[in-house]
Amino acid sequence: MKGGVFRRLLVTYIIIMVLIIGLLSVLMSQYLKVYFFNNKQEELTNTGRQVETQLIRYSRGDLTREELEKQINLIGKVTNSRIIIVGGRSSATGANTGLDDELETILKKVLDGEKVVRRQQYASELSTYVVVVGIPTGAANTKGAILLFSPVYEVDQALGRVYEIILITAGMALAVGLILVWVTSRRISRPVIELSRMAEQIARGETVADASGMADDEIGHLTHSFNHMKNRLAETDRMRREFIAGVSHELRTPLTSVRGFIQGILDGVICTQDREKYLRMAFDETNRLTRLTNDLLDLTKIEAGVIKLNKQKIELLELINDSILTVCRSSGKDILASGVTVTPEKLSLQADPDRLKQVLINLLSNACRYTPDGGRIEVSAELTGSVVKILVKDNGIGIPAAELPFIFEKFYRVDKSRDSSAGGSGLGLSIVKDLVELHGGSITARSAAGQGTVFKIMLPRGEFPDSF
Repeated sequence: MKGGVFRRLLVTYIIIMVLIIGLLSVLMSQYLKVYFFNNKQEELTNTGRQVETQLIRYSRGDLTREELEKQINLIGKVTNSRIIIVGGRSSATGANTGLDDELETILKKVLDGEKVVRRQQYASELSTYVVVVGIPTGAANTKGAILLFSPVYEVDQALGRVYEIILITAGMALAVGLILVWVTSRRISRPVIELSRMAEQIARGETVADASGMADDEIGHLTHSFNHMKNRLAETDRMRREFIAGVSHELRTPLTSVRGFIQGILDGVICTQDREKYLRMAFDETNRLTRLTNDLLDLTKIEAGVIKLNKQKIELLELINDSILTVCRSSGKDILASGVTVTPEKLSLQADPDRLKQVLINLLSNACRYTPDGGRIEVSAELTGSVVKILVKDNGIGIPAAELPFIFEKFYRVDKSRDSSAGGSGLGLSIVKDLVELHGGSITARSAAGQGTVFKIMLPRGEFPDSF
């Protein structure tokens, strides 16, 4: 669904933000409520101590009853509390009226010497809830009690103002948070939605430009990976089309020739004495089709990763000589044995002998094909550290510098104008490169038009218990 990521992010962020703000508000209100009640209790306790001091002064005769009452009334007015003193000479001081049963119970506990604190106690004589603090007193060796009452509505009023501040702050935080969440959700979801849209376009076969928004974060990395994947898909599709076109061309040319030869023979266009020549030409074209089919199968297996190398210890000089003999028989050209140099002579390495021989035969066949009669082809190999370097040199027609970077591509031919009989399918060097890399090595070429070509193969030698 379009915009679904944005909506889910937005709703998720809002829920999280509301829960956090709500939880903080509840915790803060509970904390402040406890804080205000504790302060009120502490305030009443300190007031009780002041009253007790005045009672001590009264018991010593430092104050008259009228002065005592005036001091207590003043303290009660200043602290906005109701003070009741019970016991001894001070009994019923401070407008001590009848107490309800609950307060009577509190009073008994205080007279027994227990300090009593009640956060919310209903006082019928005041018709409201109050904070009650009862303090036992022993002025003049008499048991007595000081009861202090402070209406709860004072605390409620203070809490009400705090709640208003919390609500206003929470509302402002929620408004600012919604804006930030909106912007953040859009920033996160926009590239994802864009990538989704581009993926749909690619699936429909449309060409799309690279996605924007390459920030240095996970979304930016995703965008970079998507662009890389898109470009690789485009390149793969281009190579696929070129591959199909190349295969079609390579198959159509020999098939057309074979069909023409056979049709000419069947129609009697080709005379009897020329039939053998044309049949041989048709046979050569079928051999070319066989080579092309084998190359295609090898290439397909390599790219599919189904080729498994059968590595074993092989003598490189023996493998090179076998490859030269095979090429000499098929090409009719003689490659001088003196053109082979291996240092050390018993150089061995770990490799698949069949696949490595396929590499050498392909390179030697190319060298024979583009080296004129009387030319020279050299093969050399040497051990450099743990790497075996193999060189295949010729002094043939060479490769133009502009063509050199493309010679390992599928179906690429340097001489586009040559006919089918003049060269291979354009797959040989591509297969050579893949096989060398399958061995963990690399291959490069150095050439110039009219100055011959040098192919250099670098292969890991592998481990052996003996030196060579």
